[in-house]
Formats: sequence, structure tokens, C-alpha cells
Amino acid sequence: MSVFPSALQTREANFGFLVSGGAKTLPASITGHLFTVAGGRVIVTALIGTVTTVIQTQACTLSIGNTPSGGSAATTSLSIASASVSALPVGATLALPPAQSSALFFGTASGVLPANGSGTAMGVPISSGGIAIVPAGTIDWTASATNTGAVSWSVVYVPFDTGATVTAL
Repeated sequence: MSVFPSALQTREANFGFLVSGGAKTLPASITGHLFTVAGGRVIVTALIGTVTTVIQTQACTLSIGNTPSGGSAATTSLSIASASVSALPVGATLALPPAQSSALFFGTASGVLPANGSGTAMGVPISSGGIAIVPAGTIDWTASATNTGAVSWSVVYVPFDTGATVTAL
């Protein structure tokens, strides 16, 4: 008789541990903290947000970065601030791109994420090798304007250093 691993076991073995936080309102033209990285470095394999309150129709971009323990905020260390989030509906999904110099990927209320930003439903590439190594500190988001709206974020990670963990803020 064959024994198949659960979806949870398969995800953890291939991509890492999932940590999800509650809905957070967009930071008002400032940097807000999403997750705490403690005990050492982690390999982030996915960082995904789901819009829970429609984002105001007004020019606004988001970037994802980090603030190392004892360091200064690096607001675009994980993605640059060129993804417009103006008027994203409830259910729209944001995802960290596989390259730092890229903008956040985003999909519509269907939850489908286009990998190339063209609207083609191809899904976001998730690399088991990871997207970034993030030091102890916080994973942050920065908004370019004061827009209303909220996003719920989840991160998938693998500890790089023994004892490294991620918790939602």
C-alpha cells in the first residue's frame, strides 16, 4: 500500500513553512512591518498578499523590503516600487517577483497571478531555491501614497541559519 504525503508535508518539504498574518491597512506613505525574522537568516520562497479591502483609486505603488536588526530600512530590497495598486479589488493577489529589480506581480479578483505581468494566467514561478535570503529583522512594505485599502500577507520560508524563524506582525 502506498502512503502519500499530505499537501502540507509536500509544501514544507519543497518550499518551506507558511506563516500568514491578518489584514493590514496600507502604510500611509511610510514603511510598515509585515513579518519578524528572528534567530538568523531565512530563505524566502514566496511572499503573497491578498487584497481584503479594495484599494483606493489614486496613484499608489508598493515596494517590499526589509529592515535588518540594528540596521536601516531597505525599502526596495525585495522588489522595486513600480507596481501600481490603485483600485485593486478585494481578492486581487500580489506576489514577490523572483528578481529584486522587478515590480510586484499582481492578479485580479480571480486570484490568478500572471507570471509575466501581461495578464496571461501562467501563475507565479516559485523556486525551491528561494527568492531571497533575508537577515534577522523585519520584512516590510512601503506605499508611495496614503491610500485606503488592506492586504493580508503570507510568507513561505526555509530557515537558512539553525533556529531562524518568521512570525507575522
